Amino acid sequence: MDSQFWINAWNEGRTGFHQADFNDKLLQYFPQLQAKEKQKVLVPLCGKTKDLLWLRDQKLDVHGIELHEDAVKAFFNENQLANVKIENTHHFTNYTSEGIRVSTGDFFKLDHENYYDFVYDRASLVALPFSMRKEYAEVIKRSLKKGGKCLLIVYEYDQAKLEGPPFSINDDEVHRLYNDAFIIELMESQRPLKEGSRLMTLDESLKQKVYVLEKK
Repeated sequence: MDSQFWINAWNEGRTGFHQADFNDKLLQYFPQLQAKEKQKVLVPLCGKTKDLLWLRDQKLDVHGIELHEDAVKAFFNENQLANVKIENTHHFTNYTSEGIRVSTGDFFKLDHENYYDFVYDRASLVALPFSMRKEYAEVIKRSLKKGGKCLLIVYEYDQAKLEGPPFSINDDEVHRLYNDAFIIELMESQRPLKEGSRLMTLDESLKQKVYVLEKK
């Protein structure tokens, strides 16, 4: 799987991972992280999620990163965000308006070391094949400040019954990826009430797992 896979998915409308409303687990668990005004939150592989708007409305400094530029343009257009400023940096093109910045480019080139107070990962880690997850986790580790927190949402199911993405990620893998740098707390493990149509074809063994990771 490479970047072209996701570009094709957006171009062909294969975006079942996109939610039209705010994610219910974001609304339930992010307030427990006790974010303060102007703190910085990173949303990797954000697509055009409306969750960026909710985080902005908590008075946070919101930074999304998305590979596909058309998804970024759609986010600002569909949500009628005005006076969008566009600027190019070494690795990214940045779109900024009304307290939200979304950078289009390769997430793995992010070099904001110890910069963010929070990470919100709903559909990022689960979008990546096994071979890419360790590198992804390393970017998360170096991007968060000490004491920073990551709200991580993953799915666990029998991978033989469904070809990812979203991929199945179990508790052992979460610990393998993050245990060296984070205190890991499992907040919830239960079948989701609503999700993309592909996941909801799975039997009752499907679990949505919500973690809070705190950087040591």
